[in-house]
Order: sequence, then structure tokens, then C-alpha cells
Amino acid sequence: MNQYTSWRQVAGYFDGDGTIATSDISNQPYKLSLSLIFTDQSLDQISNIRDFLYKNGIRTSNILKTSKGTANIVVVSEFHSVKKALGRMLPFPCKKANEARSALAYYDGKITGNRLIAIFQEEVEAERRERRPRKVPINVSYTRIEGDRIMKQARKDKLRDAFGRFRAKVTPEDYENIRRKHFDQGKRLRDLVKEYPQYARETIRRVLGGGRGYVGVKGLGRVETTDSR
Repeated sequence: MNQYTSWRQVAGYFDGDGTIATSDISNQPYKLSLSLIFTDQSLDQISNIRDFLYKNGIRTSNILKTSKGTANIVVVSEFHSVKKALGRMLPFPCKKANEARSALAYYDGKITGNRLIAIFQEEVEAERRERRPRKVPINVSYTRIEGDRIMKQARKDKLRDAFGRFRAKVTPEDYENIRRKHFDQGKRLRDLVKEYPQYARETIRRVLGGGRGYVGVKGLGRVETTDSR
């Protein structure tokens, strides 16, 4: 079997036997997760596709079976690999050109998730995209960049809350007193270690802005510190 040697060839294959899929995002309501799926009954053919993608820096799954076991598939799900593969295949696809451009527009923060799903539905109605029943309703009113920022902030807030509940080391009163005695009264680290034996030397260093530059304060969570006032 001849090997694929160009993105034009791979794009032509994807136009006929590929799809841009949206993953189950019930646990990720702020952004869509897209995958490129290449399908073929021939193991040699799908291996050929996977080898080409791998040689061109695209991360793929292993060769898998469809749910009914009637065909072989290779899936590209990693964000940068999806974006790179779509970018390299354009402008060669015919049937899936609008889907590919729209998926890239979503990844670039130019359209919302809901708009991308609407475009996919328009392609279904135009009979250029296969109709697939959806078990999980999608309502993503953000661009991918907006959704990613919201999710990162939510994770940061969650970690801060957990840090405050389970890893806090210093009471708010001791935190303020230790800093006041050092910055205002000139007490040295070794003196503060003796005065507050309930805290480790490293904890007091962090209160003063040394070490890793943060400390856990009960009721407040992770507090970023500084050695200047």
C-alpha cells in the first residue's frame, strides 16, 4: 500500500471518512472539547493515516475499534494537535471545509461554543455532516479562551479554599503579629522562632516573605507574602 506523503492527501481522506466530534462535556460546562476521528475498515489504511500524523508531530490515540466493532479508528484529541492538523488540512477539504474553519475559529476565541454547535447543525441540515443523537445537552455561551479562563480561576479558587481548610498553618492574629514585630519592631527571624515555637522556622520565613513566598492562614487560605512594606 502506498504511503500518505502530503496533507492534501490526508485532508481528502478526512473529507470522506473523518469527523470533528465534540466530547461529553457534562463535567466541563465552559468550553468544548473537540476531537478529529479518522475511520476505516482496513487496518493497513488506518495505520497508514496514523503513521503520517505521528511523523508530522500530531499526537493520536492507538488504533481503536468503533463501538460496534465494525471499523478501526484513530482519534486526535490533544488541543495543539487538533489545531495543527486542522490548520494543515485547510484549505483542501471540500465537504468539511466549513466545519474545519469554524472549529479553528472557536479554538482561536473568535466564536462561542454555542455558535460552533449551531454551525455543525447547519452542516447536518445541509447533509454534509452525519446526524448523531446527543445524550448531553450543550450550552457553552463562551469562546474557548473565555471558558478556559473561567475554569482556571474556578480551579484556583477551589485549591485556595482547600488549602485554607486543610493546610493552614498560622492564625490570622499570629500572622499579623509576626509581621509587625519583624517589620515595625525589627525582630529577627531567630527571635521570632523562639517566641513562636508552635511554628516551624520555614513557616515563619514564609510569613515574612521568604521561602516560597506564601503561607496558609486559617480562615483565609493561601496568602501571598512579601518582605517589603
